[in-house]
Amino acid sequence: MLLCCLVANAAIALVGQEPAEAAPPEVDPPSGRVVTEIDPRIWCVFEAQNGDLWLGSNGDGVYRYDGERAIHYTEADGLVGSQVRDIEQHVSGDVLVSTTGGVARFDGTRWSALAVEEPPEGGGWLLDENDTWLVVDPGHGGPCRYDGQHLYRLELPPGPRPAEPPDSNASFAPDGVYTIHRDRRGHLWFGTAVAGLSRFDGEKLAWMYEERLTTTPTGGAFGIRSIHEDRAGRFWICNTRQSFRVAPESRREGGFETLQYERSAGLPGADSDAAPNFTYFPSVTETDDGTLWFACGAGGVWRHDGESVTHFALGDEAYALSILGARDGKLWVGTLTQGVYVFDGERFAPLELDGSE
Repeated sequence: MLLCCLVANAAIALVGQEPAEAAPPEVDPPSGRVVTEIDPRIWCVFEAQNGDLWLGSNGDGVYRYDGERAIHYTEADGLVGSQVRDIEQHVSGDVLVSTTGGVARFDGTRWSALAVEEPPEGGGWLLDENDTWLVVDPGHGGPCRYDGQHLYRLELPPGPRPAEPPDSNASFAPDGVYTIHRDRRGHLWFGTAVAGLSRFDGEKLAWMYEERLTTTPTGGAFGIRSIHEDRAGRFWICNTRQSFRVAPESRREGGFETLQYERSAGLPGADSDAAPNFTYFPSVTETDDGTLWFACGAGGVWRHDGESVTHFALGDEAYALSILGARDGKLWVGTLTQGVYVFDGERFAPLELDGSE
């Protein structure tokens, strides 16, 4: 009886009350569109934590490819700029895309701009495994560090090379950063336009400079565009002539911290400028079996299995700029004129977006 009375009283209390209006569901703004073609000017290729490929173009934004479809993001979706220069991912899952117009963060649904900030005093040069390091405006400034909330622009300290450009008309800063590499110890390496390369071990930055790592045989300034530590602990830096073993400790010389290293042979058949296996490479990756794959610009892709070197041609006038060994074993190459190529076990073929690769 008591229960019936309570129910009746509740019903009487509700008489004459208007039903509460439900809050409208939150609708995400449109972000990206599915496309069947990818811009041919691919600058960088990056694999996210979930296996998605991110393809940064040199003029038409960025693409996210999940193996079945490609979604295209542009400034209309919140991307900051259309010429992509670097792509990285924070431990939070956010994807950071650096363009010539700035940096944008993608949280899985929305894009938002990230302001590049000056670090607080004493809070710039930190080595935290959870931070993400990004190249912003390559060849013109220092690296950027993202801690999950702030994107700090850092400046490299002076090195042993002069801080003046070799050519007054040069379009780069001598110590402008082109590439960032994290080695097996967790230390960070920065390749610059003409000042050589610098390693940050969490306490200090130490420098290494060899003219032929920066300057090509014809006199052009290639810069340090690629750094890779292989499974054997050798560093491959920018060209195939030599590899390096670098001591963990640096030494103070001439007023600068300098890296201590030993030079050894690089690829077989690369011991002279005219040798068949000598070239400069803008990108390199290593597969699980220890094979090195080099993106060699107009020279296509080169494979080094520890003994021999194999050259793979791409399409006509394809310039291989970026190469990625994905976690599933596939090899992806971004080119400046012919889009994306994928290795089928025998050759590199253009990526097809109908699911048949």
